[in-house]
Amino acid sequence: MIFRNSKIFISKKYTNFQGLGRFLSQKYDPTINLFGREYPTDEWTNINQSIQNKLQRNLLHQRYHPLNHLANKIKHFFYKTYINRNGNPLFTIFDNFNPVVSVEQNFDSLLTPKDHVSRSKKDCFYVNKDYLLRAHTTAHDNELIRSGLNCFLTFGDVYRRDEIDSKHYPVFHQCDGVRLFDKNELFKDERLEMDIFEKNVSNLIRTFEKQKNYTLDASKIVEYDLKNTLTKLVQFIFGNNNKLNMKWVSANFPFTHPSWELEIEYKGNWYEVLGCGILEQDILINAGAKNHIAWAFGLGLERWAMILNDIPDIRVFWSTDDGFLSQFKYEDPTHTKIIKYKVSYP
Repeated sequence: MIFRNSKIFISKKYTNFQGLGRFLSQKYDPTINLFGREYPTDEWTNINQSIQNKLQRNLLHQRYHPLNHLANKIKHFFYKTYINRNGNPLFTIFDNFNPVVSVEQNFDSLLTPKDHVSRSKKDCFYVNKDYLLRAHTTAHDNELIRSGLNCFLTFGDVYRRDEIDSKHYPVFHQCDGVRLFDKNELFKDERLEMDIFEKNVSNLIRTFEKQKNYTLDASKIVEYDLKNTLTKLVQFIFGNNNKLNMKWVSANFPFTHPSWELEIEYKGNWYEVLGCGILEQDILINAGAKNHIAWAFGLGLERWAMILNDIPDIRVFWSTDDGFLSQFKYEDPTHTKIIKYKVSYP
């Protein structure tokens, strides 16, 4: 989920217009091979060799890597906590989708306006005018909802032209979560005269508490379920048997309303750790789930791993330094040991 404000970042090496012009006019071969498929290049192509090399690193699946540990810990929480009536995990988890997605997947399916700044070549890595490296794991939500899934998590590497510094890197990793409810799932007691959708014309208005077509009752129940789920997740990851101080802050995001950020106090400092909200109804309609209401959240794995392990610079996640990686050699997904290390940037 794109839980951030839309900004354009230009790398420090292109801070003058002459350098930027050379960068944007870079020449490419007639085709580019990504994951065994040949894509024609055109005036939109802007994936450099450095980014292509990152596609093969697959940090999320690198055993003992701190991002692998964190992803496994999040998966462990959802598998352990949310079980369906048959005793199987409620949430389906995906972590191996191809990061090359269509413009339709990355933008159109999520109702991003054609002239929105987030589509810019300065903000995304384009394969050509029709394909790009996903800018968010939300790019897969439409196809997953359309397939009939009501509860799922998506992990993956995402690509944006962010300015490189201790907190930003053009490749990072996200976890995106979605849960849908129909009327029977939301209002388990059939005797209750409640509905997801407003029938009173006078209540068909968008307020700070709900979207136009949803009832306030439905919105509040989904809000409670969302916040309860994420409060338990964050407590599990960061709590280490100590109750965390948390606070919910109202926010504005492109694909949810109402929306919130969750902040936690950890080791004496306050951190914003995720964004979430009630998924815009038009996105559900676009995915063939018009009779549902849903929540969604998004979080950055690097940010969580940096907070948990006192890692000061995002660039170290790409290090091949054995001295750094060897400190994460443990098997227990609930492991909470704080890592101490010295490492140079890759």
